[in-house]
Amino acid sequence: MTLREQLLQQALALPVVDQAFLAQSLEDHLIEQTVPETTEAEGISGSEFLSELRRRSASYRSGATSARPAADVLADLRQRQARERAN
Repeated sequence: MTLREQLLQQALALPVVDQAFLAQSLEDHLIEQTVPETTEAEGISGSEFLSELRRRSASYRSGATSARPAADVLADLRQRQARERAN
């Protein structure tokens, strides 16, 4: 068994509240590691960007907003661009 698998098994053996804490901590860490550098070049600080991501994530989780597959959003954008070019 790999270390990764061992860690997963240990995490799954934790009480649910501890699993949730671990999952949230890992999510926060991953978000912080992937904040685009361009946000700062555009005048948006990394912390502002993270705050907005967290706000949107909380809104989605609470059911206040919904989500659509990225492929659908991109298809809609392409259709709108095609209509704009035709006009």
